[in-house]
Amino acid sequence: MRLPAALVALGGCASRPAQIASEAAAIRDLAESSRARFVSHQDTAGEAEQVEIAERASVVSVMAADVQEIEPPILGTIETVGIGVVAVAVVVLVWQLGVGVMFRRLVGWIPERERNAAKLLRESVAGTTDVREAVAVLRASDPLLDSAYRRP
Repeated sequence: MRLPAALVALGGCASRPAQIASEAAAIRDLAESSRARFVSHQDTAGEAEQVEIAERASVVSVMAADVQEIEPPILGTIETVGIGVVAVAVVVLVWQLGVGVMFRRLVGWIPERERNAAKLLRESVAGTTDVREAVAVLRASDPLLDSAYRRP
């Protein structure tokens, strides 16, 4: 949904041409009402003036149909920025919910730190590297693991 349409729906207001036509019709109705009073008082000048007002209101009403609404350029920019912000927020939310880990597994991308740790663990199981050396490297590469290792 386009932002201007949403603003119009939220604001509950009609388009500008419709507002102009509505106001012109209201002016024409008032002029007709006043003209009737001038006729009853036999004031021909006032009657002629009210007829002219009604005719001009009719012209304005017809011309309102030719009015084109122009969307300010800033609304397009605001809409684009809003869509971008929402897209980034959705990506971050999805990533934080753990879908990022699943995606990495599907693609097969493993960060280098984890690859090095796995290599070190394979070497320690194979007997080429001491287990203490493997634990020291793992603790040095991951501060969270180190703090968990220090707690009993």
